[in-house]
Amino acid sequence: MTDRTARDAWRAMSALVLDNQRRQEVGDAVGLPFSRVRALWRVAASPRTPGQLAALLNVDPANCTPIVDDLERRGLVAREPHPRDRRSKLVVITAAGARTAKKAQRLWDRPPTALRELSRDELETLAELLSRIRP
Repeated sequence: MTDRTARDAWRAMSALVLDNQRRQEVGDAVGLPFSRVRALWRVAASPRTPGQLAALLNVDPANCTPIVDDLERRGLVAREPHPRDRRSKLVVITAAGARTAKKAQRLWDRPPTALRELSRDELETLAELLSRIRP
């Protein structure tokens, strides 16, 4: 019974976190596919080489190039020489990219309606339980 209950809980959490509608809303609000939003968040956190960005996005490096190209065309990132490796470039956030990343993050961080409708005690219990299973 515990395995089934754990599986049901996992499915509910996964559905909540992986909600494609939420991804669509965030992407639509900032005018980017969600895959670009994810890339923008990574670059906003820290400049990255294209290879590092590909690894963080879990995509093949060749598939990262069009992502960076698109973000660069939109003026959200720029490629700059790597300060310690002349053979490499860094993908850095632009001012417009930082604004877009922050807007997307604010929207993403807004709790779903069903979660906001829980009582304070329920939310505290949920937060405590989740903190116990967080890796």
